[in-house]
Amino acid sequence: MRDAAERLGYSASPAARALRMRRSWWVGLIIPDIANPMFGEIARGAAEVLEEAGCHLLVSSHDARPERQAGQIRNMLRQRVDGVILQPFSSTDEDVPRLVQAGVPLVLLARRHRTQPTDHVTMELRAPLLEGLAHLADLGHRRIAITLMGGRTSTSAEERFETYCRFMRERFGAADKSLIVRLERTELVSGREAVPVLLAASPTAIVASNDLLALGIRDGLRDAGLLVPRDLSLLALDDTFLSALPGIELTSSTLPKRQIGVEAARLILARVAAPRRPCETVVLPAPLVVRGSTEALPA
Repeated sequence: MRDAAERLGYSASPAARALRMRRSWWVGLIIPDIANPMFGEIARGAAEVLEEAGCHLLVSSHDARPERQAGQIRNMLRQRVDGVILQPFSSTDEDVPRLVQAGVPLVLLARRHRTQPTDHVTMELRAPLLEGLAHLADLGHRRIAITLMGGRTSTSAEERFETYCRFMRERFGAADKSLIVRLERTELVSGREAVPVLLAASPTAIVASNDLLALGIRDGLRDAGLLVPRDLSLLALDDTFLSALPGIELTSSTLPKRQIGVEAARLILARVAAPRRPCETVVLPAPLVVRGSTEALPA
């Protein structure tokens, strides 16, 4: 029968297969910013694992808008995805417990949910920031500003806030809150717009939440007549391919972006196969790569 089917050019219907097995063979990935190259690498890693398992990846971006995130989740559920990989808008999103209660396999990226246990893939948050702060302090910088997520609850931002304050107190005796700048979005435009607030605190170095934000800050500093690293050192925390480009050479923590996607896809497939398995958290390292955007503070 199989030989006859091959001679006739027949292939099994994906729709019939999905109906028979009660699976769609699609997994949703909802990310904050599809323009950020970091998330492209995450999607690539997830797609590689899913394709080996006969699944496909459906990608969308909520653009840091909770109503958009809710709409995309509804759309994916209508398409009967086998599971959802989500970097949520906040750590208190109601969408998260709703998905879990509906029995939808779910993996969260970066920030955890405050009350709902889920499978979770993240990177080390404290160690990379401590390494970056120590690098700047060893270069003679005491006035180190940092950008953190604001306007919503974020467990990752909270961990970075606590880590920053503890380091500054232990190294310099106090943590000046004027050096902590909260931003609702972490993109190029946000970086440019944050420069006046950052400069008002008189820093000699700045730690940005990600590379795109850091590049926006660099542009804003240049518009203000300041150059990196001559006038201010600049460090970021996700090391996209942009960081190493000539003329940028951004000191940044190297997030294992592809591996984040790989681990998230692995957890989704494991949850589909065993819905009652215990929740698992994967924490990946993010070592600092020193480039030309940081230098010693002039005497």
